[in-house]
Amino acid sequence: MSTNDEQVPQMECRVCRTDVPAGEYCGLCGCHLTPRPGEGPDWLRIRDFGAAPGEHLLQPSVASSLFPHLPARSRTVFRIGLAVVLVALVGFAVLRLPGALVTVAALGFAFLFVLYVHESDGFADIPARTWALTGALGVGLGVGWVLLTGAAVARSYGIALGAGVVGARMLRDGIGIPLGGVILMLVPAVIVRLLRPPTREALDGFMIGALGALSFTAAATLTRLAPQFRTGMVSKRPMDSLLVEAGIRGVAVPLTAAAAGGLIGAALWFTRPPSKEKQRPGLVRALLVSFAVAVLAVYLGLGLIDVSHFPQVLMLALYLAVAAVALLLLRVGLHLALLHEAHDEIQSDEPLLCPHCGHVVPDMAFCPACGVATRASSRSSRTARRDRRPAREEPDGS
Repeated sequence: MSTNDEQVPQMECRVCRTDVPAGEYCGLCGCHLTPRPGEGPDWLRIRDFGAAPGEHLLQPSVASSLFPHLPARSRTVFRIGLAVVLVALVGFAVLRLPGALVTVAALGFAFLFVLYVHESDGFADIPARTWALTGALGVGLGVGWVLLTGAAVARSYGIALGAGVVGARMLRDGIGIPLGGVILMLVPAVIVRLLRPPTREALDGFMIGALGALSFTAAATLTRLAPQFRTGMVSKRPMDSLLVEAGIRGVAVPLTAAAAGGLIGAALWFTRPPSKEKQRPGLVRALLVSFAVAVLAVYLGLGLIDVSHFPQVLMLALYLAVAAVALLLLRVGLHLALLHEAHDEIQSDEPLLCPHCGHVVPDMAFCPACGVATRASSRSSRTARRDRRPAREEPDGS
């Protein structure tokens, strides 16, 4: 779309009132240069998700919500991975293999997220000691919390799900213990942030917060359900009970944890650009935190259901509904962070290959062709593409 020796056509953005390269989107603020019906407020840009071209903000997409750094072709592999985890959970539940079921429920999604961090250059962009601290805190806190509270919730998380308790015991097991758990689940991200990380990008905070929460959840699930390893290779429990446990512990709980931890991490790492420091500076961060608090509040409500006499199928449906809401709030939160956070240095006279749509566009905060935020790709990817910028091929092949 542009080269050093070619003048890029300019037009004034109707939102930020800045002359930017002509295209579908403003490369500076990310809004549509031409208004469209049903677009909603410009600060939200509801028709275009900030990390995936062609996707509506409210589109239910697990892959692009949980793996925002990846281009579409890479997300396909992770969709397959999610399907494999789900099939394994159902298969081990049908075969009544409790040991394998607990292992996949605790580690399946966490392992897939670690692969995502590797694929999105997270281990290259963020120091190894940060990841080690995040994982160690999550695992240590998860194991310690279950050992501390294990006796109090044995009937809720043991072989029989949904054992009933009343009165003060319900408040303790249904609210107090889950509240302590969700607070500890967010501790890794808070501690890493207090240590002043060298970089501040919202998606970095998302990865650290989500991995810390998933480490906590995986360690807690393994510790809590460890007695099931002693029930024998094949369990005598009803198949429907195992399927409910697979859905709750292997799908709903890790997805909700990743969403809540990721939102808190994104809020802690979010920074405003100098051009927007005086434009409602705390609004986006407040929305991110409020989304996370909403997820945790509903999640705590499920703690009461978990210790009550609700039918198991209803419990599973409620847990999955909370996970769906959590993913939606995560998607909206990450979208707002990408739209309004500080961006890299603008070099609109230099070409850059967009990994999401494949177009060569001016190097700006947003792709003028597809509208995806430039920071929806890793720092390693951005650096590599800037070191090897596209060049126009002349008719003689030079």
